[in-house]
Amino acid sequence: MSQTHQQVGKTIIGEPEVLEDTLSLAHGVERTPAWLDLKAAATAFQALQIKDGSVPEATDHAQASELVERMVAAVETLAPAFPHDAAYLTALVADLHRWREESFGVPDFLDSLVAFQPQQHRVDGLRHLVLFPMYTQNGSTNRHVEALIVEVIWPESVAKLEAEQYSNALFCSLRLVDFTPGYDTNSAVLFPETVAMREIPTFTWGAIFQDREAARFRRVTKAAAEITKLELPADLAAILDDQHQAEHTFVMWDLIHDRTHMRGDLPFDPF
Repeated sequence: MSQTHQQVGKTIIGEPEVLEDTLSLAHGVERTPAWLDLKAAATAFQALQIKDGSVPEATDHAQASELVERMVAAVETLAPAFPHDAAYLTALVADLHRWREESFGVPDFLDSLVAFQPQQHRVDGLRHLVLFPMYTQNGSTNRHVEALIVEVIWPESVAKLEAEQYSNALFCSLRLVDFTPGYDTNSAVLFPETVAMREIPTFTWGAIFQDREAARFRRVTKAAAEITKLELPADLAAILDDQHQAEHTFVMWDLIHDRTHMRGDLPFDPF
């Protein structure tokens, strides 16, 4: 186990057997009534929102309030499965209640965004529950309430590479488990700047869904090879036949690519 992985595990929960318990808490949560109701309530809420994320019609506020209460109840039911996100989920409930009390104006989820710190929990297989009013890159430019269940992809080989050569404390690699319609698109990122908030904080993380990148790469490359009758190298053919291996490859690629932007030939503020 790499030094980075050990440190992160201890930051979250402590002993290895407790880590295993925590990883298992959210297993199958995407099939629970609480998640399914959270997803349904968030999706229904989207129909009441306009482009800036607000719900301007007073006649919609009773329904919006009911949907918020369903979302709050679902989050509170699901929270024990995500103990590493406790501060975020508490702040999220407060932001939802405040939004309702302020008559569903332009949403402000700065407090819960600041409390969400997935980069501190880079443990392979760990899940997060995520809910924000946001737009989705490569998708809708409208701010909608979106709900996600995501899972960390952090193989030991990548943890070692990050610790020894391509250090990047902001980098998060994720897999989409389930999601509301805003992510039924080509969007492959979860970036904090997409969230509705009253001011811009210092961003501390940026997440990429390598499962989507890997699946798209496998699909397009296989089709291109078939059309052109290209005989693929054995290593590439192996990646195209294995989603798991392709995901790990893209985590490594994205880590190196992002680190190069920050400190290499093409520097810029990544998140």
